[in-house]
Amino acid sequence: MATILDIGLLKGFSDLFVWILVFVIVYGSLEATNLLKNKGLHALFAFVITAVVVLTGGGTNIITAMAPWVVVIAAVIFFILLLTTFAGVDQKTVLDTFAGKGKGVIWYVSVALFIILIVAWTQGPKEEKVIDPETGETVIVDVTQEQRPFVGILTDPKVLGLVLLIGVGTMTLALMATGGGAVK
Repeated sequence: MATILDIGLLKGFSDLFVWILVFVIVYGSLEATNLLKNKGLHALFAFVITAVVVLTGGGTNIITAMAPWVVVIAAVIFFILLLTTFAGVDQKTVLDTFAGKGKGVIWYVSVALFIILIVAWTQGPKEEKVIDPETGETVIVDVTQEQRPFVGILTDPKVLGLVLLIGVGTMTLALMATGGGAVK
C-alpha cells in the first residue's frame, strides 16, 4: 500500500544527499573565509574534499548517522534566536551571547556535536566482512549488539538517563554559582 510519508526510496539517494551536503558546507566555508581568494579554487577544493569523504564508505555512514541530530540542534538554535527576538531582545545581543568571548554558548553546541560524532562513529555498519577459517572465503556476517558492548552500554536507556541527569545538575550548579539565573 502506498503512503504519502513513505520515504524508503530516498535511502537509495543517501550518497547523493551526502555529496551535496558536504560540498555545500565545504564550499560555503571557503567562500565565507575567502581562504584561497578564488571561487574556482574554492569549488575545486570543495569537490576534492567531497570526493574523498563520499568515496570512503565510512565517511558517508558517519554523516548519514549524524545528519538528523545536527538538524535538531540547528532547529533548536533557530527557535531560541526566534523566541529571543520575539521577546524584544536585540539580535546583536543574542548573537554576542552565542559567540561571546570565553563563555559563549557555541562551546556547548560544539561539545554536543562532538558527542554526536562519537556516537555516530561507534554505531558503524551492522554487517562486517569476515574470512571463514574453513573455506577462506569472505563472508558477510551480521553484527549484534552483544558483539559490540561499547555501543550497547552507550545506548542503554539507564545510561542515557544518567547522562541527562548529570548534565542538568551540572548546568544548575553552574548557573547557581555564577548567579546566571538570577532576576535583576
